[in-house]
Amino acid sequence: MPKQDKQIQRKVEHLFLAEKYFTDESFADFDNVRLLHDALPELNYHDIDLSVDFLGFKASLPIYFNAITGGSKQSTKFNTELAKLANELNIPVSSGSMGVYFRIPETANSFETLRENNPTGFVIANTSAKATPKLAQQAVDLISADALQIHLNVTQELAMPEGDREFIWLKNIESIVKNVSVPIIVKEVGFGMSKENIQQLKNIGVQNVDISGFGGTDFAQIESARNHELDLTYLDQFSLSTVESLIETKPYQNELNFFASGGIRTPMDVIKALCMGASSVGMSGLVLHHLQKYSYEETSLFFESFIVQLRIIMANIGAKNIKEIKKAPIIYDESLINYAKQRQINLFS
Repeated sequence: MPKQDKQIQRKVEHLFLAEKYFTDESFADFDNVRLLHDALPELNYHDIDLSVDFLGFKASLPIYFNAITGGSKQSTKFNTELAKLANELNIPVSSGSMGVYFRIPETANSFETLRENNPTGFVIANTSAKATPKLAQQAVDLISADALQIHLNVTQELAMPEGDREFIWLKNIESIVKNVSVPIIVKEVGFGMSKENIQQLKNIGVQNVDISGFGGTDFAQIESARNHELDLTYLDQFSLSTVESLIETKPYQNELNFFASGGIRTPMDVIKALCMGASSVGMSGLVLHHLQKYSYEETSLFFESFIVQLRIIMANIGAKNIKEIKKAPIIYDESLINYAKQRQINLFS
């Protein structure tokens, strides 16, 4: 029996290892952020509006399913369920990296299922920063994508024994922004984004950034588990948590659109991220964990409860809609105040 292609095998291993290392605990720093309740909210709980504008699409919730998987039989199953759940919730859903499709066109169905099972929803394609504009457009066309994510994964690649070692990406990203027919989102894969990186992306015309901070799925850990020569889990020390990355966006929040992901575990995490400046919040590990460990039906019930809790939190802070979340008084732990001071960022501007 022929051996499975190495790239496809890696996709399978990612699914297995993501679940193996999943924990309910988040390391995204949301525990170091507090929101104060409103004793006079002056609202009707039943009138609370959870909808957001996601790049022109009216999503029913301020959440989206972020890049997870694709390229294998197992991936096809999960992408199908993600698409159905996104359709049910009326929220955006992203494919995992489509690089395997460029090399092995037979894997197309593992990505096409996202559109087939979510025909009128918002679907996002995903490529690496080294994909040519032609290939990026090909990825968009395959799934009739409404937007394209370009992922930045230096730490992951360096932890992979077979990973890339050339990271000259800015000109190529600029070319994709100029030549691909849909909005572009540039995202990290879980190690965060600094204000210097945000400025570089702004300089080449990027308008949408997913800071994808440290705190959830850890690709240094996953790739080190696959790497039998080196343990590079210590590369996590370079990471910016999701909260730190949101702090890094402060100087640019009036100019660019930011999405937050990385270690989102609870409805409170979502509300805190929105209060700190995110326009919508991405989940990957959490939803994948529920689909792998439980079932589609149980995952759907989980999100029913999640939505109820979002409303309860919003009522507590007096927010009738997502925009009003930002008016909630916010308290930062001393460690985050010190972080912002050293990074010369005004937390309260």
